[in-house]
Amino acid sequence: MAQTTQSALSAAITFKVQRKVLDNLRARMVFADPAYADSGDFDAGHDTLTFIGVPDIALNVTALTEGTKPTSQALSITTVTVSTTQYGQTVSITDLAKVKSPVALVDIGAERLARQASESIDQVTRDVIALGGTVLYHTGVAGLVRSDVAAGDLVTSTELKRLRAKMFKNKIPPFGDGYYRLFVSPGVGYDLRTDTTTGGWMDAWKYTDAMPLLKSELGRMDGFRIIEVVNAPTFSSTVTVHASIAVGDIKGWGAGDLQTLRTYHVTPGGDHSDPIGQEELLGWKVNFGVAVLSNSYYYRYESAATAI
Repeated sequence: MAQTTQSALSAAITFKVQRKVLDNLRARMVFADPAYADSGDFDAGHDTLTFIGVPDIALNVTALTEGTKPTSQALSITTVTVSTTQYGQTVSITDLAKVKSPVALVDIGAERLARQASESIDQVTRDVIALGGTVLYHTGVAGLVRSDVAAGDLVTSTELKRLRAKMFKNKIPPFGDGYYRLFVSPGVGYDLRTDTTTGGWMDAWKYTDAMPLLKSELGRMDGFRIIEVVNAPTFSSTVTVHASIAVGDIKGWGAGDLQTLRTYHVTPGGDHSDPIGQEELLGWKVNFGVAVLSNSYYYRYESAATAI
């Protein structure tokens, strides 16, 4: 017996496209946060920023000789120059794509470009930060070089105590809440949260002092508030080396923009390159720079991490 099946209708069946666009997986941005960067301003006719430092004068514990003036000391001046680089991108949408699309392509494209711009700036900043700071290796790293970091050299409560002591000894001030900040990869965050040392890890949700939570804060441990960062810096070596960035209440890098971040929307037509209005353009552009102000202002702790 002959049957009429759904295959006979295949040419006539269409799919109903949902007007809601799927959400994307996105990382929270930390490194370009102005709370951790010293910002500079450009004047007309200049394309670089110079940050000036005046180090403290060495202590003088020698008693004065009566009637004899002390030998004068000179102030020393240090400078850090920040140069800028231009970044940008565009998205092209044809007139037919806009007409036929079941979703608002222009609105979606504008939002995606804004996100791209923010994440790009954050990654450029991260890459600069990851090359600076005072490096500290896990105590198990015999040669004190990156290539000697082994798979078992994980961050623990004991290692954090040593890192905090180093920072305090080197006069990096903690924040007003009494804690330093430590930006870690998810792998390092896992290692810290599974460290069962007595009096060590405290989950953020267990805080009892009503202290406002920081963005992406996991918890506290040994003088640090731990902030998990998806795009934390890593280095390829004998093993994947994770760089945890430890900062105090002094800004370790400086940043400035010669051209502030701007978005653009070019409507179809209006010039010889698009005479019959077939293309709509969206875009962004920024000209900015970032540089480490002093390697002594923050630490870069290099270790292995559990693969997750």
